[in-house]
Amino acid sequence: MTNTLKFFKFALGGMLVVYLTGCASQKLKPMPDFDQYFRDGMAEFSKKKWDKAIEHFTLVVINTPGGELADDAQFYLGECYFGRKEYILAISEYEQVINKYAYSEYVEEAAYKIALSELKSSPRYQLEQEYSLKALQSFQDFLDTYPQSKFKAEAELKIGEIRSKLARKVFESGRLYRKLQEYKAAIIYLDKVLEQYYDTEWAEKARLEKAYCLIRLREFDQYELLLKEIIARATPQTDQNAIEYLRVSHRKELRKIEKEQRRKEE
Repeated sequence: MTNTLKFFKFALGGMLVVYLTGCASQKLKPMPDFDQYFRDGMAEFSKKKWDKAIEHFTLVVINTPGGELADDAQFYLGECYFGRKEYILAISEYEQVINKYAYSEYVEEAAYKIALSELKSSPRYQLEQEYSLKALQSFQDFLDTYPQSKFKAEAELKIGEIRSKLARKVFESGRLYRKLQEYKAAIIYLDKVLEQYYDTEWAEKARLEKAYCLIRLREFDQYELLLKEIIARATPQTDQNAIEYLRVSHRKELRKIEKEQRRKEE
């Protein structure tokens, strides 16, 4: 056997050993423990280390989409963003729970958290209330879907909170027009409060404001009827000074009319 042939056989054998060793090492490489990734994520979540928790939960969701903990990880992704007050991102993650894991025990809570995230995304009452309206609809849909939910009482409270916020926005518009002495325009907004948000604390305030507008418009018959309603609906929290102010304003307006009539007769 020539030296060249011996060298070729030796080199080939070495390459075979390297190849087999590589294959063996690949076969022996342990699979990632995604259950442990989830546990690590929960540990970081409990410490409010949102970024690290998100990394762990994302690995579980991506690598085990049909796994036993996939829906858990998906839900807690939403919880992480909720904890970071990134509510739009939280909504997206909660929606994934509902859309991808309809069987999950987290679907109900995810639906509630979507509505809550929309509410928390809404600005103060003076600004555009797109997310308040979305949240109102989402809470109402939630109660329709889960009438016996453990979140029922909280959802009902949030609906009341949103309706009060929306009512205040309309009421303040009416009050602004009243201050500008645009009484007919003011009544349009105040009537909207009474029609759409009759069950909020702003309804009584709207009746008081409307009564004053009717006095200034000299619609005394309507004023008298509304005053009777105000008194009939009065509670211990009703502003009695406001009612007395209406009576004083009414008498002043009547005296103005008398003076105007006397001037015409002179």
